[in-house]
Amino acid sequence: MRFSKHINRLIWLVTLLCIHLTANADQEQLTDTEYAVLTIAKGLKSPWAMDFLPNGDILITERAGALRIVRNGQLLPDSIKGVPEVYHAGQGGLLDIMVDKDFATNNKVYLSYAHGNAKANATRLMSATLRGDELTQSQVLFTASPLKKTAHHYAGRIAQFNDGTLLLAIGDGFDYREHAQRLDNHLGKIIRIDQSGNAPKDNPFFNNKDAKPEIWSYGHRNHQALIIENGVVYENEHGPQGGDEVNIIQPGFNYGWPVITYGVDYNGAQITPYTEYEGMQPPLVDWTPSIAPSSMTMHQGDLYVSSLAEGSIRRLTTDGEKITDQGIVFPEMSERLRDITSGPDGNLYVLTDGGNAKILKITVKH
Repeated sequence: MRFSKHINRLIWLVTLLCIHLTANADQEQLTDTEYAVLTIAKGLKSPWAMDFLPNGDILITERAGALRIVRNGQLLPDSIKGVPEVYHAGQGGLLDIMVDKDFATNNKVYLSYAHGNAKANATRLMSATLRGDELTQSQVLFTASPLKKTAHHYAGRIAQFNDGTLLLAIGDGFDYREHAQRLDNHLGKIIRIDQSGNAPKDNPFFNNKDAKPEIWSYGHRNHQALIIENGVVYENEHGPQGGDEVNIIQPGFNYGWPVITYGVDYNGAQITPYTEYEGMQPPLVDWTPSIAPSSMTMHQGDLYVSSLAEGSIRRLTTDGEKITDQGIVFPEMSERLRDITSGPDGNLYVLTDGGNAKILKITVKH
């Protein structure tokens, strides 16, 4: 029985590898004569996210709890003061940073982070006013419930609509995956709140007494990207072994985890027999085997996805509600990539992962 199980597992892995190699065989790749990669800054310690200020400064979060600044191509030695205490364990710590769309007039930024301790922790969202090198007027806007005992699957990505309301991705907590299908909690959800932390009345479950009013969508695992372009919400998330996804998010929709997935559990066990189920949205892009997508940005009309396990950047084209993976671009990338964003100068910026990370600028030549 044990031998048969291992043989079946080996066959499954070989099949997925063949699919992966075949899928990549015809994928378009840029050559190094069509782009240039420049290192902007070095010496970052396990960074997680970055965003640009209107003056060109780059704000970068480090998971241990520091908020750093890159100015004129230099990583400033001092961290920004006033960052909240974070729970730094496992995948937890200081996570996303987002500059308010009206920063020029309100100096507001948003931070997501793991809050609590080993026995009771959650994804939290706060706002603050950035004055020079200090955060002031800090306000906790939202804390996910229930509190959990795991240090994994926080998600934490932030996005903002033109009306100022905020989206926050909240992971399933790893050991709490069944909660992703329940509306009485925030785990495995995307939530929408206003800038005071309240649920807008037009949220899809606002009038459902059995649901959390902040919920915008549900059935998610561990979202690593959340962006809004022309009113369309794009998201990607980690599957288990396989089943990484890209989705277009609609309010009130169920994205299936853990009822539908192309992935299997880390011990090789089947999570579910379903890849489709009535009332649940299948992914528009599936990566099996996993690439571990880490972030995503819209650049010159295409989506660019960074990855951790694959150490690559993939370009995705969009056509209405159809998204197609065009394959790996910038093939010289070979390290874990944590974040990607389109800079105000029209170039791509990439944040690498790890204890001695750097920011790269990618200029595509025309």
